[in-house]
Amino acid sequence: RQRIERIYESSIRATVIDRVNVTDIESTVIACGLRFPFNHALSIIDAALRNGMSIKTLRERCEALSIADRERLNHLIRYASGKSENGGESWVRATLITMGFAPPELQVEFANPDHPDQRYRVDFLWRLYDGRLIVLEFDGMRKYSDSDMTHGRSVQQVVEHQIERDRALRQAGVTTILHCYYAEVNDQAVLFSKLREAGVPWVGSPFD
Repeated sequence: RQRIERIYESSIRATVIDRVNVTDIESTVIACGLRFPFNHALSIIDAALRNGMSIKTLRERCEALSIADRERLNHLIRYASGKSENGGESWVRATLITMGFAPPELQVEFANPDHPDQRYRVDFLWRLYDGRLIVLEFDGMRKYSDSDMTHGRSVQQVVEHQIERDRALRQAGVTTILHCYYAEVNDQAVLFSKLREAGVPWVGSPFD
């Protein structure tokens, strides 16, 4: 059921990777941004920024587009961030934005009060006006099974480390720590209820 979509343009900027002519990164991001849904396109632009693409250059390239195409890409650029560590986190953030939650801060570090030289980075953080700090962590199953992530630890050891990490974050001032999984992000009703009950700011969907 896969298909190839051919895109014809009067002029295109190309580059060479591994001796193969390909479209340059800005052209590729623009093509994907115009054709893919928001939650997929955000992962692509985040990855490009993470790997060195200039957001300024991308904006300049968008100036040559039609007004409608430019508005669509500007909306995507507004939420893009090279701080997103992987496609899964970008997908979760896109889902949060689509559901109407305020965009969170990404990869904020907290020092362990018991060991100041030890720092923990959280996936998503909201700072509320009343001083509360709400953290959301996206936990994929690779965390428990991929040797690159477990570093030789058993599932029990990984879970125990997670418990200790959460304890240290609370001691560092985090008020609420939420964990979400792939199935929950797919079932937006479950995730929506979890975040609303925790007090994550809801501002309304930007697509309404």
